[in-house]
Amino acid sequence: MALSVPAVLLLTACSDDGLGDTDALSGVDLHFTEEGSPEVILRSPLELEEEASRVLDRGDGEDLDEEQILEVSHAVADPSTGEVQEESFSEDNPSMIYLPQMQEQSEFIYDSLTDTDLTIGSEIALFEPADAETGAQATLLVLRVEGQSPAFAEGEVQEQDGELPEIENEEGTLPELLGGNEGDAPEEVSTEVLIQGDGEEVAADDQVVVRYSGWKWSDGELFDSNWPQDEDEDDAGPAGFPLSNLVPGWAEGLEGQQVGSRVLLVIPPESGYGESEEDAEEGTEHELAGETLIFVVDLIASAEAPQAAAPAPQSGQPELSEEEIQEMIEQMEAEQGGGEGADGAEGGEDAGGEGAENSNDADSDEATDEETD
Repeated sequence: MALSVPAVLLLTACSDDGLGDTDALSGVDLHFTEEGSPEVILRSPLELEEEASRVLDRGDGEDLDEEQILEVSHAVADPSTGEVQEESFSEDNPSMIYLPQMQEQSEFIYDSLTDTDLTIGSEIALFEPADAETGAQATLLVLRVEGQSPAFAEGEVQEQDGELPEIENEEGTLPELLGGNEGDAPEEVSTEVLIQGDGEEVAADDQVVVRYSGWKWSDGELFDSNWPQDEDEDDAGPAGFPLSNLVPGWAEGLEGQQVGSRVLLVIPPESGYGESEEDAEEGTEHELAGETLIFVVDLIASAEAPQAAAPAPQSGQPELSEEEIQEMIEQMEAEQGGGEGADGAEGGEDAGGEGAENSNDADSDEATDEETD
């Protein structure tokens, strides 16, 4: 889940305890129920007019590295009552914050995390006042830093065997395609580990956080990358998505690989965007149809993808014949004093069916939009 960030307000007060009026947040405490759900305790309502943050508990882990990805659990609470409106502590699925990216989105949150000598295990409260221009309500956000990891593959660099394209490969830097794509492309998904990590193995249906670059085998053209290509380009940071949203070759090639690794993938068309048809109408095929694809993927993190909601249980009601159903309808009409109720119910059913159909269409469009190169 992505954390929303408000407009930036520059603060003048800063200390190891927090930013702004830290004393105003001295009555904020974080507790947990026996089930592990967070409770935000307020001694009195928060009525600040400016942003403020305060360290609630300083962890005993390592210092934060401003170039790494933070894993954080969070709770969003009503600053008047402390009522928790949203939280991830009990889900055991921390959000990820890439600090250089956060610096661009919110100077306040970035400074609160980096200028307060936080360590792994620390908890911090951040207050955002209401914004009359945007209509945003005042918000209290409580974070715990669960861990941190590099924003790139980290491990032992491996020597290539020459079977797949040659890659300029150095830990923490942009990979480059050097050659080796001049001959016939592999007919099956082929992989080679360029940097060997030591993390958990990736499952085919996991959600992954990655750095990646992709080239076409045919001409070596770079068609996609979330690495900055030069010093002047902003770093968008790693990307996260379920493997099920990508071309099949990603899941085929990354299954069983260890987090922390850099992996070279060569994906033929049948595991990519499909073969290109000579008589296909313009716009009906993906622009990479028919292409063998070369990817270099830094596996930064992996977790079980969110599961779809379980189907509703069966009602257990007995099946009725058409005659029995008609008798029930007639009895209901008689009890209601006429047929108007039935007409109204019929109209409601039509409206519900149309709404459900539109909802499915929207879900389908959204799923299509989520696909990535």
